[in-house]
Amino acid sequence: MDQKAENQTGKRVARLKVEHHASARQWAYLILEEGQTEGGVSRFVEMLLIALIVSNTLAVILETVPSLYNDYRVFFSAFEQITVYIFAVEYFFRLWSCVEDPRVGTKHPMRGRLLFALRPMMVVDLLSFAPYFIALGFGAAVDLRALRVLRLLRLLKIARYSQAMPALLGVLYSERRALFGAFILLIFTVCVTGEVMHLIEGGAQPKTFGTLPGSMYWAITTLTTVGYGDETPITWAGKLWAGITMVTGLVLFALPVGIIATGFVNGLHKREFSITWSMVKRQPLFDGFEMEPTRQILDTMGASVVQDHTRIAVEGHKADMFYLIISGKAHAEDETGTWDLEAGDMIGEEALNDHANYKHTIWARTEMRMMNLTGEDLRRLARKYPLLGQRIRNEIPW
Repeated sequence: MDQKAENQTGKRVARLKVEHHASARQWAYLILEEGQTEGGVSRFVEMLLIALIVSNTLAVILETVPSLYNDYRVFFSAFEQITVYIFAVEYFFRLWSCVEDPRVGTKHPMRGRLLFALRPMMVVDLLSFAPYFIALGFGAAVDLRALRVLRLLRLLKIARYSQAMPALLGVLYSERRALFGAFILLIFTVCVTGEVMHLIEGGAQPKTFGTLPGSMYWAITTLTTVGYGDETPITWAGKLWAGITMVTGLVLFALPVGIIATGFVNGLHKREFSITWSMVKRQPLFDGFEMEPTRQILDTMGASVVQDHTRIAVEGHKADMFYLIISGKAHAEDETGTWDLEAGDMIGEEALNDHANYKHTIWARTEMRMMNLTGEDLRRLARKYPLLGQRIRNEIPW
């Protein structure tokens, strides 16, 4: 009996150690990955890292000024060492805690961490401190001054805390066909304008416009309105064609700029804060969902920040949006009375039915963060995952 009791006690102690280990790892994950969403310590750590990245980049720039570096050599060296060790600790804590994300943790822990380490932002994190330790290890045996350039990559770490970079990359991917079409149009225009200038000016300036590649070089510099001036037409026909080429360039380059700018702004409005996996897991609406359905719902959902006193839904208006409150409070009213809504509550369940209207008027009492789905996306997901529709309709308990 004593041996059995000791074994049970040992198992309980081991289980408690594992739970404590998992709890610490989850705490590290929330602090490093959640940031503004969690607030408190997470928000403080995020702001501290941003300030450290900016100040370190500024130090890298200023230490190239001989007068400053000679006077403050000790400060620059100490600050570099401190920030490098902080970045290294941050990197390894991210790598250690990443298995708290089910998309990583469902894989073998080592394989999942390896795949996580290959993500672009993790590669940037590694390059932010690795050159320092490489130079430290080799000492004076190898000239690694070129690696100092990589220190400026630390500024890219800020992309982790902003939606601007993901929004821009998302636009480039979603509009890739339109941008490719604009690129083909540009190549075609360069060839045509270069060929015409070759025919017009080739005889008068054989050294400059006597070959098609030389004329195409003039065409691209003129279309972009750079105009170096190293190649200029001298005939009246050449000057006329140059003017037409300049105007064409203004119109031509306005196309991709407009595509990217419009998509960029729309993308930022659609997702004004980062929706994280742990944020979704905490919502009762998604409790018990498998990883793949949750991933697809997560990829479809947008996010919005609503200021206080903003109307979210108006009774009688078309229900074209569905919202899930992440933080903040809202006030709802209809002919039967008034009530409050808070984190975890839903707005716009009526959007499950096409051509339905909102049954309540709802406005924000405080600043609110909400996940959102268009009515069309909500109905599509509800057809694909009936459990989602049933929970929204309150047909089954959560």
